[in-house]
This record gives sequence, structure tokens and C-alpha cells, in this order.
Amino acid sequence: MRLPALLAALCCSLPLLLAADLEPIGWGVVSAPSTPAYDKTGKRLGELKGGRFFTVCRQVTIGEAPAFYVELDDKRATKCIVAASAAKAFLEMPNPDNPAEVEGVRKLQELFKDYYGTLAGREQLVERARERHRAGSPAAKAAKAKAELAAIPAKEREYEAAQQKAASNAERLRCQDLRKELRYRATGLQAEIKRVEAEAAAWDAAHPFDERAARRGAAYKRMTQRLRELEPALRLYGVQPAAD
Repeated sequence: MRLPALLAALCCSLPLLLAADLEPIGWGVVSAPSTPAYDKTGKRLGELKGGRFFTVCRQVTIGEAPAFYVELDDKRATKCIVAASAAKAFLEMPNPDNPAEVEGVRKLQELFKDYYGTLAGREQLVERARERHRAGSPAAKAAKAKAELAAIPAKEREYEAAQQKAASNAERLRCQDLRKELRYRATGLQAEIKRVEAEAAAWDAAHPFDERAARRGAAYKRMTQRLRELEPALRLYGVQPAAD
């Protein structure tokens, strides 16, 4: 989903998300190799890797797509929004007065974190091999331009805050000029990405990446063996065997 659509969708959910003292209604883990996390305003907070644990505070919707408002297992208990399609979630919590139930759920959580973390790590091995294959290609240039473009909104917000706090008119004008430069740069990057991606598609067609070498590596095989060890215990919860 493009960011403007995401922002519009999240704004519709703000009254729900701003409710105080949200009690967890479930728990889950990131099941995708990685997925974006957003705050309540639609600001991208970063990427969550596969196997990342969270508690579910609310079910929400991004456009027409289901999502979860969650609390991460970090020191700050960060709250963010994660697409339901990128997560494995259970919308129930163990009875805190039942030690056996609490321990059973804790063990299940560890299994899921291990499984999806291993699955994500295995995918990262292939992606790193792909990046090495494409090093110096137009695809690498496109990735660099995309990273710079993705960083612009945060910089623009930083300059906007500085402009609002400026003690002098000269400082306000300087921040305003910096914001304009960022917008021009964003426009240039968008055009550059479009051009380089076309070159990258032609390069990839002429230099196809073969994943088989990465999948034959010792690290990949160890991770696959770990997945095989975990799969029987998780099959009852809808986990299908991972591909070799």
C-alpha cells in the first residue's frame, strides 16, 4: 500500500488507536521475512524481522486489509501497526491464574519465534547472495536511490520542526529552503529510480540470478534442518512445511 493511502486509512482508525490503557487481546510473531512497522500517524518506524514477538492490542484495518495494533517485546514496549498478512497471531491470552496454561503458551511462543526467525534468516542468506550478484548493476543503483528517497520524509519532518522552533526569521527561511531542496531531490530521485529500474530489468534478464548455489550452502542447510525439527510441533497450528 502506498503511503498516502496508508495515512488516510490510519487516520480513520485514530479514535480507536488513541484509547488509553489498551489490554492485550492476543499475541503473535512476524511471519514474513520482514515487514514495515508504522506508528499511529502512518510514519514508518522501520522494519520488523521474521520471528519478532508482539502482543496484540487491537485489530485494525489499513484500507481494506486487516492489520494489528501491537506492542513489541522491547525495552520501550513500542506500539506500532503491522499488516496481518505478515504475521501469525492468536487472538487469545492464557489465563494468568493457570500456571500450566501460561507455561504452555510461553513454550508455543518460543517455538513460533524460533521457526519464523529461522525462516527469515534463511531467506536473508539468499537475498545477500542476490545482492552480491547484482553489486555494481543498475539494480544496486536503484536500491541506493530508494533508500535515499525513503529517508527524505524523516528529514523533512526534522526541518519542519526546526522551522517552527526557529528564533529568527533568517533561521526559518533557511529551514524552509532546506525543505524545498528535499522536495526537489525527491522528485529527482523518483525519476532516477524509474529510469534505473528499467535498466535493472534488462540487466537481470541478461544476468539471471541462480538461487541454487545459496541453497546448497552449509548455513542454509542447517537452517532447513532446524525448520524440519520445529515443523511437527507447529503443524497443528497451520504451519506448512517450508520449501527446501
